[in-house]
Amino acid sequence: MSDNFERNFDDIEMLEIPDDESTSETEAISDSSSNNSTKVADRSLYSQEKSYVDLQEWLDSTIPLEFKFDKKQYDQTVGISDSYSQNYVKYVNSLYKLIEGISKSDITRIELEKEDAPIGFTEIDDVNSTRIDRDSVYKDIDSAFGSIVESLGVFLAEIADEETVDESYLLQLHSLLYILQCLQSNYFVSDVKLKPELLAKWVNGFYHKPTNELTEAVMINTPTPYTHPQFWNTYLSQLVSRGLLSQAVEAITHSQYEQLEAEVPELYSVISDLVLLLGNYEPLCLKGSFSEWKLAACEFRDSLAKVSVESENPQHTIMLSQIYDVASIMTGLSKTIAAHCETWYEVYVALALYKIRDDNELYKEFYNIAISEIPPASFEVDTSDMSQICEDCFKNILDENFLKVIKTMHDIEPATASYVSKLLELRSYLTNYYSVASNSKDIDALLNKRTISEYFLTRHAFECLNIHSLVPVGIGLLLNGDIAISEQSKTHNRNVIKDFLPHFKSLTNDDLEWALTICAQLNLLSTARELYYISGLKSLNDGYIFEALNMFVNCYDPTSIEEDGKSDGIKQVHRIVWDMIFQDSLVNNRPVEDDLINNIVTNNVDKSLKIHPVIRQCLSPYAVLHDFFAHLESDDLSSAKKFSKLIHILKFNYLPKKFCPLLLCQYLPFLNDTNSVFQLPDLIVVIDVIDSFYSQATAEELKEGESLYQYSINHIEDVTEPYDWRVTLQKKNIDIPTNLKELSKTIRNAIVAKIGKVYMET
Repeated sequence: MSDNFERNFDDIEMLEIPDDESTSETEAISDSSSNNSTKVADRSLYSQEKSYVDLQEWLDSTIPLEFKFDKKQYDQTVGISDSYSQNYVKYVNSLYKLIEGISKSDITRIELEKEDAPIGFTEIDDVNSTRIDRDSVYKDIDSAFGSIVESLGVFLAEIADEETVDESYLLQLHSLLYILQCLQSNYFVSDVKLKPELLAKWVNGFYHKPTNELTEAVMINTPTPYTHPQFWNTYLSQLVSRGLLSQAVEAITHSQYEQLEAEVPELYSVISDLVLLLGNYEPLCLKGSFSEWKLAACEFRDSLAKVSVESENPQHTIMLSQIYDVASIMTGLSKTIAAHCETWYEVYVALALYKIRDDNELYKEFYNIAISEIPPASFEVDTSDMSQICEDCFKNILDENFLKVIKTMHDIEPATASYVSKLLELRSYLTNYYSVASNSKDIDALLNKRTISEYFLTRHAFECLNIHSLVPVGIGLLLNGDIAISEQSKTHNRNVIKDFLPHFKSLTNDDLEWALTICAQLNLLSTARELYYISGLKSLNDGYIFEALNMFVNCYDPTSIEEDGKSDGIKQVHRIVWDMIFQDSLVNNRPVEDDLINNIVTNNVDKSLKIHPVIRQCLSPYAVLHDFFAHLESDDLSSAKKFSKLIHILKFNYLPKKFCPLLLCQYLPFLNDTNSVFQLPDLIVVIDVIDSFYSQATAEELKEGESLYQYSINHIEDVTEPYDWRVTLQKKNIDIPTNLKELSKTIRNAIVAKIGKVYMET
């Protein structure tokens, strides 16, 4: 590899692009996104899951997942900037950053699977330290899971009013949110004191009670709500059993029960004590004093048996009985709780709130009690009924059927499910799904074992590669050593990245720099050259000549003997220099209309703009031609010195022969000018050039030379340069030769005359 290519590749040095005010000094890859009108995404573009080998088959084999690049899908996502697309990309990026953050914190599956050190008299402190470290790690994982739940909530809020988002999709995402809340509240809570409230949030979100109709009937349409037949045994019991205690306090406060103070003071006192008890629940429980509150609740419940209501209104006695039921719910009596609930998960939440808090080991028992009191409905899950899907998933979560949970989530929203699988893996909830052999503590087995999270995250990474804005996420996941642990997976992912990157569209210099950084990280030299080449073609197509030259020269490795080290890049450099720059200048008899190229050949550029030596060398013939045109009208140089520049070009060994006729045309005005002085050697060189052109040029070169000549003499209507040879001949009423044969004859005759004059004068 050449030193220059290695320097550019290793350092990933990009051109230092000046500010917009000096655009004539540089060029940049055009931002295609700014050239396109705003494209609106079809939401299906982000959910076109490809088919992959089954999870279990993949786990039991050594066959890697196959990446399927969908060019049509990828091209459709380039330049999309509608609101839904932006929000979806932002959401996936937020999930990716969580996993990246965990990896950077060195939270890995292997560390979590290490056995605790044996306990001995001298190792107790070390064991305690290990447990503390693990608790800290779990806390970070739980926090990450909470952030996923929060991110999904934000995403839902942002797309709620999108015209491109239908109600069914929003329902799916809301269902996914409830599933995540169920998972979080049961398995990703570091502080057990917060667990009952999280459980209540999950259930209240999924199954909202009391209903709006009941609330309206009891609290709005009834002048004295406390007297409504359903106020205590339905409305208030639902609020209490769901942990909505602030709403319960507010409901009682606004129920007009103060009327009882004069009529039935005993009942009024009971209700006042209930309000106080409900209001004290949260402050006491959150500071760890649940037992104190529970004791007060039990005393309140027991005291109700001693209350005698002296009233002729039998409704007051019924109220006291219903308040006793509410108190029984608050003290965790499962039969009473079940009698006031419709589903097992409502019972489960009430038991968590009021049975015994702050003991994580008892929640399994709460669940067993709940499903024994109200068994889950047995039904064939209707895949079109999100309510059934959620309820089935809730039970799988509590039954610890985590793989079924992941698959259900994956059917709803694959990206979210993929990241959740990683957190489940890190929390050791997926350990039971692996065989005994794969659960070995041998470090080699761990380093080469496949995981469920790797399967889902790798699939997600592949899908990201088919969405332009999510390509960095896909690449990042494939490069994450905590996801793909085995050397086989790492090698396969490297090959996937190598095959994909040439398809990546670099819309800006930053895009290209990022892609080259990936190549440098993985030592993908041939891919880097290909990226330079593709970017060169794009820059050339967009009219950025210098940037195209810079890209092409950087993709060429003159020392490579591999197939990918072929000279396509340098061929493009030669094509640009000769067939675009030099040819344009020559056929139009003026410097090209590219300020940057002209400034480069005249050394009139800022030092911060680095010019590749190969570019300078390849531009040197044009530099001489530019200098010739620049001095053509100058009186400072003699005709001999001016034409010495042409001589240098004509004698250049690598000059394409098709340019010889037009270069010779530059002599015509001077050969017909009696005041022009020529040296005999220069005239002899011209004769040699004419002879060699006709004797050595191929038929194709003769044809090309004729074509360029015809173009030049037939496009002189817009010529403004007074030094143009065509204009000069016309002003002198000298006929312009109509073809190369006449041109050769005209030049030969003129040279013979000049040689004779020089000979006579000497």
